[in-house]
Formats: sequence, structure tokens, C-alpha cells
Amino acid sequence: MDDRRGFTLLEVLVSLAILSITLLLAYEVLSGAIGAENRSERWTVASCLGETLVRESTATWPEPGESSGTFAAPMDSYSWKRSIREAAHADAREVHVTVTWSAEGQEEQVSLAGVAIK
Repeated sequence: MDDRRGFTLLEVLVSLAILSITLLLAYEVLSGAIGAENRSERWTVASCLGETLVRESTATWPEPGESSGTFAAPMDSYSWKRSIREAAHADAREVHVTVTWSAEGQEEQVSLAGVAIK
């Protein structure tokens, strides 16, 4: 009687197939997580840059109008547009800031607003 111990070729092939599928799915999940982290970082940087502009604009009594530009290096891939408008109250001004950047061939933006008070 043949009393061999071990796995058959079919069992090894099925195990390799299951392992391959599992590794492929893990790779996809990891790639998605890295992409989400990169996008989150760009949104965080844009939000911080925009918040700085809003704070600078609301620290003093700004004149109504619009302005735009790009941030200094190394943040020169981000551009901004600031709009200052009269508010409903005579002693207040609305400040709107939009920060724009390009990522993966698409333009993205974040908008922030604040109020300057006399």
C-alpha cells in the first residue's frame, strides 16, 4: 500500500490561485489608500493656505474688490482668488477665498469665507 504524505498538485494550484487573488485585492486596497492620502494632503494644504488668506483679509478693514494670484514656492502649484464684498451690515465685509490646484489632470478647488468687522 502506498502511504505518501503531502499535498497533491491540484491542492497546491488551488492554494496558489487563492493566494494570488488575495494579494491582488490587497494591492488594490493599498493603492486606493495611498491615492486617498495624497488627495487628502492636497486638500489639507489648500485649506490651510486659504485659511491664511482669510485671516489676513479679516485682520484689518479690507476694501471691497477682487484679487488673485499664486502662492510663493514651494506652494506655487496652488492659485487663489479673493473677493471682498459689502455685507448686509455697514460695519462688516464678506471675504471669500477660493484656492485652486491641478491634480491628475483635473482642477480641484476649496472655498472658504469669513467676515471682517470694523
